Amino acid sequence: MFLIKIADYISGLIRDIGIVDLIDVAIIALFIYLILVWLKRARARFIVIGIVILGSIYALARLFRLYLTTTFFQAFFAIFLIMIVVIFQEEIRHFFEAIAIKGMIRKQRRKSHFSQDIESIVNAVTRLSHKKSGALIAIRGIDPLDRHLEAGIALDGLISQTLLESVFDPHVPTHDGALVIDNERIIRLGCHLPLSTNIEKVAGLGTRHAAALGLVERADAICIIISEEQGTVSVAEDGNIKQLKDITHLNGILESFYRKRFPVKRSSIFLDFLKGHFLEKIIAVLFAVGLWLALGHRPEIIRRDFVIPIEYRNLASDVFIGEPKPKEVTLTLNGTERAFKLVDAKELKLSLDMVGINKDGENKISLTKDMIHSPVGISIVHFDPGNVSLTIYRMITLSLPVELKTQGRASAGVNIREIRIEPKELPIVIPSTISRDKIKITTEPIDLGSVTKTTVLTPKLLIPSEVKFPADKYPEIKVFIEVEKKEKP
Repeated sequence: MFLIKIADYISGLIRDIGIVDLIDVAIIALFIYLILVWLKRARARFIVIGIVILGSIYALARLFRLYLTTTFFQAFFAIFLIMIVVIFQEEIRHFFEAIAIKGMIRKQRRKSHFSQDIESIVNAVTRLSHKKSGALIAIRGIDPLDRHLEAGIALDGLISQTLLESVFDPHVPTHDGALVIDNERIIRLGCHLPLSTNIEKVAGLGTRHAAALGLVERADAICIIISEEQGTVSVAEDGNIKQLKDITHLNGILESFYRKRFPVKRSSIFLDFLKGHFLEKIIAVLFAVGLWLALGHRPEIIRRDFVIPIEYRNLASDVFIGEPKPKEVTLTLNGTERAFKLVDAKELKLSLDMVGINKDGENKISLTKDMIHSPVGISIVHFDPGNVSLTIYRMITLSLPVELKTQGRASAGVNIREIRIEPKELPIVIPSTISRDKIKITTEPIDLGSVTKTTVLTPKLLIPSEVKFPADKYPEIKVFIEVEKKEKP
């Protein structure tokens, strides 16, 4: 029975997995893999073990719905992330630098091999070792070194045995600092490198050794150190430092360094990714799948309501929707909790296409599912209301006469010969649903008793609220009143 339940769970899980889920797991697995490789390089395996233990406890707490424990770990992880950033800020910076560098195509070197440069370096180191002249030579790999270098003198010179020996002459001011080589050129003299804080590895060694180890802990460079007291030669690379028993081994070490960092034939990024770190790849995939099962896989179907706006598209310029018009509708959706987490409620809207809806008067429109862009993994259940009623009308332009209104009589001693209004008609814009016979345009009443001489008035117009004027420009009406005085008897 137990095996049957497991088989049913696995089969249901396979049915639920889609292309989007596989891409989701692959991205997280790649990110986890990069972090694991970085932690391995940063010598922080204890952090991985601690994270795995805490993560397992947190996953079990969520599985058994331990509210207090889950809440505590959520708050703890927020603080823990800040602690990690503060403690390992240098390593994190290097991690993102490495991603950026590998994302760019590095230009090919001008030469396919570095045998001449290696020969010059080995000969100079041999001579300096015999003379017990202290020296520190740093050779850049792929990682940039600028932010790790302080002080020094900028230079752009070809690598030569004579130049290398002269730089570390005890009488030269720059002999105590490091010499930096980048792309067949000597680019800096007498500069300071960051000192290593690894007490175990630098114990009993001098400042040059600590500086060399400090640089290779932060970048993929290689450093050659010559002891001023004993004349011994040491090499620092990949976060380690070792003393050479035979100086002739230096030639092979440098050839291996250049061959590894700058191969003559560039392999594909995909093949490079497949090589090595198999344990980290397996852990990353298992961890990503576990996260998906714990956080992403939620097969339970839930139902949620959203109040979304209605947008009216393709409305003709002469067509208007009467108020009040529906502005929103309640939408009911079905889906998993994981799918709803990807839904942005602000992007949900009902798009009502007004093409072909131009009948004057009331129009009843049924709402359909194709009026909404449904998010991935979400299904539309229904709308509330299922239809909307719109009052549609067109605006028509016509001309109506202006009626002049007067009140009272002319004052004694004057006769009104003529009253003239200009213009006599006005163009107006009205909804097509309104009868023309019901629209009248009149002037405000003019008191004739106040008119004692010929005058021109500009009275206001009395118009219904439905009436508009072309271009919303309110017209000016002029009333001309011609008056003559009565002759005395």
